[in-house]
Amino acid sequence: MDILCFSTTDWDEIWGSRQQIMSRLSAAGNRVLFIERQVGPEHLLRDPALRARKYAAWRAPALRQIQPSLWLWQPPLLPPGRYYSQRLNNWGQWLLACKIRPVLKSLEFQPPLLWLYPPHSAPLLGKFNEPLAVYHCIERFVGGQTGRKRDVMLAQETVLLRRADVVFVHADGLRRLYTPLAQRLYVVPSAADVAHFQSTTEVYPDVASLPHPRLGIIGTLDGRIDIDLLCTIVQAHPDWHLILIGPIRPGRADFRTLKAHSNVHFLGERSFSTLPALANGLDVLLLPYVHNELTDFISPIKLYEYLAVGKPIVSVNLPEIEPVREWVSTADTPSAFVQAIVQALSTDKPALRQARQNAAWQHTWDLRARTMWQIIQQTLERSSDAAC
Repeated sequence: MDILCFSTTDWDEIWGSRQQIMSRLSAAGNRVLFIERQVGPEHLLRDPALRARKYAAWRAPALRQIQPSLWLWQPPLLPPGRYYSQRLNNWGQWLLACKIRPVLKSLEFQPPLLWLYPPHSAPLLGKFNEPLAVYHCIERFVGGQTGRKRDVMLAQETVLLRRADVVFVHADGLRRLYTPLAQRLYVVPSAADVAHFQSTTEVYPDVASLPHPRLGIIGTLDGRIDIDLLCTIVQAHPDWHLILIGPIRPGRADFRTLKAHSNVHFLGERSFSTLPALANGLDVLLLPYVHNELTDFISPIKLYEYLAVGKPIVSVNLPEIEPVREWVSTADTPSAFVQAIVQALSTDKPALRQARQNAAWQHTWDLRARTMWQIIQQTLERSSDAAC
């Protein structure tokens, strides 16, 4: 089957469900055209790293083949204001569809299965004669938004939820929220590339050079991270070294107070291929989220990646930890969080690390992709039977 996927990230950004699922569907024999992140002028103005990446991408050919049956296509700059005006968004998505149809024709794609991640992509439904449309909802997109932007985003997502043939959500909280709106909705939690995270026992030199004990966070550093909690931790134990691996998202959080501590180390964004060796050098892995509308509906990919590494995990108490709660220490206050780290450092042993690694195999992207594809096939079969 041919699949047209509209992503919320570029392929080479931090790897998440979009890349993991599409690479597996491609490897299973489907042809995939992966539409990278759409941006308007406002995004380029506020994010220098995004601006540099997009300028470089626009100087290269828009269409790239990266696997035998997987192509990436870089969208042009789109009109601004998609989250403030339905009319502007409809116009931008119409322009985008007009640009993509010749690409599909050049690749000789049949009418593709439409796989949508951004909520503003609702106007694309029906634009490609698709046999089935999937909305893969990987977060509470309106979390933290207010005013007109929130109203427009809610309206866009409501259309998508109502009109998509299949809706996948990664959190049970989203299931409860969206079930009244969707025809067919299924919970498919996040997962890990377990084989990748268990592929080496090496420790990356940038981590190996730092003293123990080493606490770590791997992933995007933004407003979801509880900076006050992290400051409490590093102040309470100056002998602990906190290592942060990942990009800081501009404008979403101020990490300057945390950076001021001598036992805090920012290693910046690293390639997906290096993450196992980076994680191997950490003694305890942290999920220090604030509680808000975003995090209360989050199914953290890093939770499953941490589990695959096998090191102790300490987290704030999140609803979506439930499937692996046996392997996670949770805490609701800063003092309890610190004590949970002390406990993790003192009680970890090889047998526990092996047990965590074994448990991770129940939560692989291979299993998640297989589940999704079975649901899609069943939905297509029902539609075919109904048409007869």
